[in-house]
Amino acid sequence: MNIFQLLIFQPLYNFLALLSNLTKGDLGLAVLILAAIIRLAIWPWYKKAMGDQRKMAKLQPKIKEIQKKFKKEPIKGNQEVIKIFREEKINPGGSFFFIFFQMAIFISLFIFFKQAIVNDWALYLYNFVKLPEQINYLFLGIINLKAPSLALAIISACLNSFLTFIQPSSGQNKAMLFGFPFIILFFYQRFPSIVILYWIGFTLVNILQEYMTKKDTQSLNQTPEVKAIS
Repeated sequence: MNIFQLLIFQPLYNFLALLSNLTKGDLGLAVLILAAIIRLAIWPWYKKAMGDQRKMAKLQPKIKEIQKKFKKEPIKGNQEVIKIFREEKINPGGSFFFIFFQMAIFISLFIFFKQAIVNDWALYLYNFVKLPEQINYLFLGIINLKAPSLALAIISACLNSFLTFIQPSSGQNKAMLFGFPFIILFFYQRFPSIVILYWIGFTLVNILQEYMTKKDTQSLNQTPEVKAIS
């Protein structure tokens, strides 16, 4: 067992085994819970990254004005833009790195799940963790999690496209987010359903978080009315 398997895959096997016990062997439900837990774990970073994106979206007119003003002095223009970012406490690369972090998680879990559906889990479990008596690889009784599923791939692509539209990201970040689910859809036959199901669960929680973030932002932006004293 190499260091990557020891530090990442083995804990995942054990955690998924614990979740499978809670779901009475229903692996599909266990994967959805795992997706929700991972998404909630990175919530603080997500909230900060999306907050910066919203601030940047509001500052776009001002940034364009600066770029136009210093068209012949791009270095000075960039310095002015950086100054604005510092004043607003914005990390312009935060959302970009967050996207790649999510992709790294997805790739790692893709490798893990491809192993998990063929390997003997018992080889990776800690002494205090037990497997359920039987693991059910049929999600909703009809979708084989070991095989590709066009239906799940379409659902995943639709959910991620919707998420892209409601997120404040723009430019290259938005293009990357929009293209990724359709790449998975195009090559869905290379993805076992368990991977797509995980991504669906991850996206559903992401959508919920996006609406919660927007609601919090709207509440902060609302100023209470001050009644005149007669």
